[in-house]
Amino acid sequence: MDLNELKKQQLELSKKLKLQDKIDIRNIRTVAGIDTTFLNPYKEPTLALSSIVVLDLTDFSVKEVVYGQKMIDIPYIPTFLAFRELPSIMEAYKNLKSKVDVFILDGQGILHPRKMGIASHFGVLTDTVTVGCGKTHLYGEYKHPENKPMSYSYVYADGEVRGYALRVKKNTNPIFISPGNNISLESSLYVIIKTVKDYKLPEPVRLAHNYLSEYRKRILQEVKDG
Repeated sequence: MDLNELKKQQLELSKKLKLQDKIDIRNIRTVAGIDTTFLNPYKEPTLALSSIVVLDLTDFSVKEVVYGQKMIDIPYIPTFLAFRELPSIMEAYKNLKSKVDVFILDGQGILHPRKMGIASHFGVLTDTVTVGCGKTHLYGEYKHPENKPMSYSYVYADGEVRGYALRVKKNTNPIFISPGNNISLESSLYVIIKTVKDYKLPEPVRLAHNYLSEYRKRILQEVKDG
C-alpha cells in the first residue's frame, strides 16, 4: 500500500469539494447515519460491515435500514480511514431506496490534513450532502467548549475554521463536527444539533451503530454455524 499514492488521490478529490449548501438545510426531512465495523478489526484481510439508517426528522422514525459488506485488507491508518471503510459503505449505499437529504458519517469531513475525511470522501464520490461527526479529535486546534449542553467552539486548521467541537451534554467530551460535501460550515453544525435527541451522538449515527452491532452478531453466528 503506497500512502503517497493515497494522499494524491485525496488531494485530487479535495479539488472537487463543494462547501456551499446544495439544498435548503432548514427544510431537511430525511437524514441518514452511516457506521462501519469489522468482523475481526485486528486482522487483515477481514470483512467490513456497514449500515445506513434513514430517519424521518418529523418524528425520528426509522424509514430504512440497509447494510453492505466487503472483504478488505487495508489496516487502520489515521487520515486514511476512507480507504478502509468506504468499500462496504458503497455496497450499502447501492441498496438504498430512500431519498436522503443529508448523510452523517461517523468520522471527519474537512477536519483532516487534506480536507478529505471519510464524510468528504463519500460526499464527493456520491455528490451527496454529507457531514462528518467524529467522536474523537483528529486534526486542528480548539478550546474546550463551556461545560453546558450544546456549547461549542471553533476548530482551526491551517489558518482557517474547519469545524466545531460540540459538547452535547454537560460533563461529556465534545464531538467534532465538520462539513463533508455540498454543505456550509454553519449548516453542518445546524444538522447535528437538529438530529441530536436523548444521547450524545446524533440519532441517525447512534442508530446506525446499534443496528450494525446486531448485524455483526448475526454474521458472526452465521460464521460460527458454518
